[in-house]
Amino acid sequence: MLSEGRLVSIVTPVYNIAELLEETIDSVLAQSYRNWELLLIDDKSTDHSADIIREYETEDSRIKGFYLPENRGAGYSRNIGLDNANGEYIAFLDSDDIWVPKKLEVQMSFFQSNPSVEFYCSWYSVIDSNEHVICFFSTPGKISFNLLKYNNYILTSTVICPRSFIGGLRFPLMRRRQDWVFFLDLLKKTPYAYALPEILVKYRKTKTSLSSNKWNLIKPNFDFFKSYFYKGNKTRAIFHFIIFLPFYFHNKIFNKKRMPH
Repeated sequence: MLSEGRLVSIVTPVYNIAELLEETIDSVLAQSYRNWELLLIDDKSTDHSADIIREYETEDSRIKGFYLPENRGAGYSRNIGLDNANGEYIAFLDSDDIWVPKKLEVQMSFFQSNPSVEFYCSWYSVIDSNEHVICFFSTPGKISFNLLKYNNYILTSTVICPRSFIGGLRFPLMRRRQDWVFFLDLLKKTPYAYALPEILVKYRKTKTSLSSNKWNLIKPNFDFFKSYFYKGNKTRAIFHFIIFLPFYFHNKIFNKKRMPH
C-alpha cells in the first residue's frame, strides 16, 4: 500500500490566467494522493488571478500564495516556489494544465517501488481551449542528456523529483526555454529521466500558445542552442539546429498519437 507520509510540493507560476486557473487548482484538490502543498506564485498578474489564489488559500491550508511585486517570468516564479518548498518531493504544474486525479499517486508509487530513480515524467494528452482532446504524446521511456539536447521531450507539468536531488539547482531567468535548461542541468546529475507510459497530464494548447505556430518556435530554439550550448557561437548553433530538426519532426510524427475511441 502506498504511504502518503511523504509531502509533495507543487510549484505553479501564475500570470494572467484567471479564466483557467480554478480548473488547474481543482485538479490538484482532486488528487487521490492527499499529502501535498500547492505553491502558487503570482507573477504580478493584471487580471484577477491573485484574487483567485487568495480565495483558495482561505479554503485549504495546503494552498499557499506568493505575490511578486513585479513581473519576472516563469523561471523566477518557479525558483520562488523551490525556495519555499517544504516537501520531500517537488512536482511542477503550469497554471493552464490539468492533472488527472491519480497523477501523484501513480508517480509516488513508482518512487516507492524504484527508490534509485530521481527524475520522473510521463505521457500527456493535448487539449484545446474547450478541453477537447486533440492527441497524446508517448514520451520516450528513458531520456538522457544527449537525447534531450536535440529536442525537449519533457512536459514541465509531468515532472516530479526528490527535493534533495534538485538541491540548489534553479531555473535560469531567461523568458523562454528555461524549463529545457533546467531539465538538461538535472540530467547532468543522473543518467536518465524516466517517463511513465501513462497519460497523467492534460496540456492545454490554445491559439495564442507559442507552440501553436511552429514558425514561432524557430528563433527561440536557435537562440537557446546558441546561448546554452555554444556561448554565442552562431555557426555551431546552426549545425545544432540542423540536427535538431529531424528529432523535432520525428517526435511530432511518431510520438504524437491519436486518442483511441
